[in-house]
Amino acid sequence: MPDLTTNIKRFSAATILSSALLLFLIQPIVSKSILGWFGGAPNVWTTCMLFFQSVLVLGYAYAHLLSSLPMRRQVVIHLCVLVAALVTLPVVADTSWQPDPSANPTLAILQLLLIHVGLSYFVLSTTGPLVQSWFARSLNAGTPYRLYALSSVGSLVALIAYPLFVEVMFDTTRQGWIWSAGFLGFAICITILGRYCFRAAQPYQATQDNDQSESTALLEKTPPRQLLKWIALACLPSILLLAITDQLTQDVAVTPFLWVLPLAIYLLSFIICFDRPAWFNRSWYATATALLILILSLLYIRESVDAFFGVSLLQSLAESLIGTTALMAATLFAICMLCHGELYQLRPVKRKLTQYYVAISIGGALGGFFVSIICPVLFTQYHEFHLGLVIAFSAAAVLLLRLILDKPAVTQLAVALPVGLAFGIVLVSQWGMTQTDALVATRNFYGVLQVTTTAATDTTPAVKEMRHGRVVHGAQLLNPLLLREPTTYYGRKSGIGLVFNTLYNVGISGTPAPLDIAAVGLGTGTLAIYPTNIDRMTYFEINPDVIRLAKEHFTFLQSAAANVKTTTIDGRLGVATLPQRSTDLLILDAFSSDSIPTHLLTVEAFEIYLDRLRTDGVICIHISNQHLDLTPVLAGIAARFDLSIRTVQSQGKVTTTESTDDALWCILTTNAVVLASLDHQVSVNRVAPESAIPPWTDRYSNLLGILK
Repeated sequence: MPDLTTNIKRFSAATILSSALLLFLIQPIVSKSILGWFGGAPNVWTTCMLFFQSVLVLGYAYAHLLSSLPMRRQVVIHLCVLVAALVTLPVVADTSWQPDPSANPTLAILQLLLIHVGLSYFVLSTTGPLVQSWFARSLNAGTPYRLYALSSVGSLVALIAYPLFVEVMFDTTRQGWIWSAGFLGFAICITILGRYCFRAAQPYQATQDNDQSESTALLEKTPPRQLLKWIALACLPSILLLAITDQLTQDVAVTPFLWVLPLAIYLLSFIICFDRPAWFNRSWYATATALLILILSLLYIRESVDAFFGVSLLQSLAESLIGTTALMAATLFAICMLCHGELYQLRPVKRKLTQYYVAISIGGALGGFFVSIICPVLFTQYHEFHLGLVIAFSAAAVLLLRLILDKPAVTQLAVALPVGLAFGIVLVSQWGMTQTDALVATRNFYGVLQVTTTAATDTTPAVKEMRHGRVVHGAQLLNPLLLREPTTYYGRKSGIGLVFNTLYNVGISGTPAPLDIAAVGLGTGTLAIYPTNIDRMTYFEINPDVIRLAKEHFTFLQSAAANVKTTTIDGRLGVATLPQRSTDLLILDAFSSDSIPTHLLTVEAFEIYLDRLRTDGVICIHISNQHLDLTPVLAGIAARFDLSIRTVQSQGKVTTTESTDDALWCILTTNAVVLASLDHQVSVNRVAPESAIPPWTDRYSNLLGILK
């Protein structure tokens, strides 16, 4: 039946390709749509990945169990499940589904995803193994594994298209509707394929004996050792995928743009290994894995290495965003290629392919569960990254040593000695990265916090700092006479320092008066030293650990002259609780990694801010960032709401009596008195109107456009 065979091949490919596109488009669409509801925390993506990986396990298990039934029964059952999934469209939740701020964020995210995308994602997740099984049984010829590679190609295209095209062209509401339309197209494809497979099933299932033999073959037990190998080889790349994503989003921003790179590399390795197995060479990728992990490890002890060789090569690499990102990406690619290449080498016969995919999905889900659930409980820092690198190096080293067992002694020695030496360096370096001299370290859904102290030198003061990843959240001078001196981004010459000075000199309306101040983001509470005893100040901080550490390890809040209140809530939601026209000064200083969460910079957010701000009130926004220029975004906001905009770039200065960092603040207001006073300062700059870009909204933002 050549026509039927051709149709099955065509619609198998179309179904798998459309399924893969939708499967990996929905992940950034849904994750971005709820990101602002959880303070823009990096763990939003990690938790979403855990959900998607877990549903993938259920989908693969369903496909495995369904494949033991006669073909016609499979088709009927699966099309019934498909109809149920169609009823749940569209997939993007509106703001009415925003969870209670006091709810556990991990559970809230999982619940949201289960309700809105659970069934549709489940159907898509079954497609790969189920269609391959239909393909193999209907045609009884050809290899279904190339369809798995085609699935990975579709996934990769979706991941690349999202940040470069979908995110730029459409807001998340339209993205959700377009995706839902695509799901309908997928449903049509798989329905037609099911019809053809239903027809093709008759020649191969004519007798009950044949059905029973198929079922028996599918239920044959796979040795536990083989299952464990499949799971382990899928688990390790999953752990490092999420760990490296965490590392990248800590240092730049929580955005689909940086979610996509590691996941694209992960998928690319599947494509190569399953579609072009000849491109996999065990010795090459084992060597590459070991070498790249060694270089990454040397990066962590770069001071000693550079001093030994008398060059600053590693220091230059560490200071380069592109260089470090490329090194991490290459390391992830080598590890994924090694593990997925070995997975392909261990592939089973066709009748066990659904079981094989179930094991792979379990390994991926276990990696996600370990990073998202177990690690925050076990570790106070991101130790899974360093642990994963040590395990990956060990696996590569074992493979290299096994390859030389039958070689001459000289060859064995030439390989074993460098590998052993490199393992020692990797182990010492990665262990060193897990050690800290912090007074206290905590980890929760919102990230890792540390409180550290630095002793005084002849030119620098002794300070105590709070850090979130690599970002300083605030610092306090330890000299008893300087405990109330503002530091880091909040010094008296910083943008916020100049604004406070101006308000106390000329007042909001030209006459000094008590101020009502709201601040989003607490840090160490440094800003609390500025208000006077007649002022009132409210802090909104989403991370309860920040509040606890600020009160236990720093004295800014206790020594504040004003009445200072702290509330655990997302800043935007917190500002929304304030009375209308009640606030004189609104300060936005909510860092997520090295970036202000985008949901604080949207049109909808500023509608809330301006409704709570008095007519002559002032908004100050801290936009210091190594990689993103947020000035055009705020210029667009200023144009939208007819606000005047200024930026203040302060210069870092560290002496025995002062510790101030470079800082960029943006000031938005209609207050002519305040602006006139600020314009006399040499560090204050006007923003050119032509630099503005279209303002962001809750449904649309584009970080690619503001990369420095």
